[in-house]
Amino acid sequence: MKRLAILLAASSLLGGCISLLPKPPPPPATFVLEAQNVTPLEGAPIDAVIAIASPSGERAILGSDLIWRTGDTIAYVNGAAWSNRAADSLQQTLAETIIRQGRFRSSTRSGEARADYEIRWEVLDFEVREETMTARFSADVRLVKQGRTIIASELVTAEAPVSSRSQTVAAQALARAAREGSARIGMFAADAAAQDRAQAAEEDQASAASINR
Repeated sequence: MKRLAILLAASSLLGGCISLLPKPPPPPATFVLEAQNVTPLEGAPIDAVIAIASPSGERAILGSDLIWRTGDTIAYVNGAAWSNRAADSLQQTLAETIIRQGRFRSSTRSGEARADYEIRWEVLDFEVREETMTARFSADVRLVKQGRTIIASELVTAEAPVSSRSQTVAAQALARAAREGSARIGMFAADAAAQDRAQAAEEDQASAASINR
């Protein structure tokens, strides 16, 4: 009987310890980053396929966390995350945006298919900035032709206002800035590729005329 009483007491204490453990935190709110309504671009179609490389940049801003920057300090937005790594979502968003803009024959992620041009880009900013309460996206973008020739480069930026410190408001503003930035990158790439094609056509005509003389 004495041994049974000791076992029951130990069991009671163990049960008490388990009940004192903290409850697990709620899962983070998950937000989707993707292309939505895209305005078609004006201009003649470009009979070319463009590939989108995975963006380079700081690991912190290209991961799954939403970034809040105050001066030179960055922090993660508590209890919030992207549904995918920002690098992958930004790459897919840009590819879909260019397709919907309608100037290139098609776009694809680098390595999936043969392409005439490739966008290589470094994401410099993808964060909410405390000082201005804006979501900022910026990228150093290069359009590369087959043979690894850079034919054009541009620094692309886009911003969206952040009206409060809400997780949802911050995520929506970041997504808007990324979509606007993608649209501007698509416009830059289309204009640069069209100019490259026109220049190549002029050179072909001049070469043909020279041969016929």
